[in-house]
Parts: sequence; C-alpha cells; structure tokens
Amino acid sequence: MDKVLWLLGQFKSEDIQIIENDEKFEGDKLYAQNELQRLNSGKSKSYSIDELDELLEKSIRQHENRIS
Repeated sequence: MDKVLWLLGQFKSEDIQIIENDEKFEGDKLYAQNELQRLNSGKSKSYSIDELDELLEKSIRQHENRIS
C-alpha cells in the first residue's frame, strides 16, 4: 500500500481521476478476465496487426478469384 501511495504522490491532483466501481466497470472487468482466461487456455488466439493484415488480404484474394 505504501508503494501505491508513493506512486500517487508523484502526480498532481488535477492529473488523477478517481473512478467508482460501477456496474459497467464490473461488467467490463469480468469480460476482460474471461478473455484473458480464454487466451491463456488456448481457446482464443490473438493476432498482431501484420498477421491480421495478411489474413484479411488472403481472404480478399480468395473472394476476388470467385468473382472473376
């Protein structure tokens, strides 16, 4: 707790915004925890921007060939 207080002391009061734990926050938190669990278990996969770009380009090429 001392480290947290020290860290907060490094900021100006106008630089800090305290948010309340509301229903939306709790829902978002649960969603993020579930997604992290899916990633860690291998049920889900993340892609870099470059990997996603390549996947999209491949899909576009496949569909372009069907139209031609």
